[in-house]
Amino acid sequence: MIQLGGQNEVRRKGLLDFLKDPSSFSKCIPNLESIEIRSPSEFDAKFKVEVPEEFGISYLKTIGIKMHFIVSSSGNRVNMRGEGRSMGLKVKIDIEVEVYERGETSTMSWKASVDVGLLERMLGEDKIKEFSDGIISQLVSCIGS
Repeated sequence: MIQLGGQNEVRRKGLLDFLKDPSSFSKCIPNLESIEIRSPSEFDAKFKVEVPEEFGISYLKTIGIKMHFIVSSSGNRVNMRGEGRSMGLKVKIDIEVEVYERGETSTMSWKASVDVGLLERMLGEDKIKEFSDGIISQLVSCIGS
C-alpha cells in the first residue's frame, strides 16, 4: 500500500461541490477514455496511465485501468474510494480531501492510499509514486482551472 498526501491551493469557487459531483470531477481524470455515471455518488471510469520512457520498460507504454468509484462527503471532506482492475490485477484507491474555501481560492488538504498489488512489485514503489505525482499534478491543474 502506497501512501501519498499533500496540500494544494486552487482558484476554484465552489470546490467542495465540484469534488462531490462525479460528472464534474471526472472530467479532470487524466487520459480518461470513458465514464459511466451510475448515481450522484457512483461512477465507473476507464483511463490510461502513460509509462515514461525513462522507466526503461520498453514493452509497456501505457497501463489501462478500469475502476468503480464511490464518492461520499461529510462537512468539508470528500472521500473517493475506487476498486478496479489493470492488466488483470486488482487496484484500489482511497482518496480523502479536506477543503477550506476562502472566496476565489480554496485549499485542498488530501491523502491517498493506493494499492496496485503486483504492479507495485513489477515496477517498484518509487516508480508508482512517480506515476502518481504526474497524475496528481494534472488533476490539481484541472481542478484549479
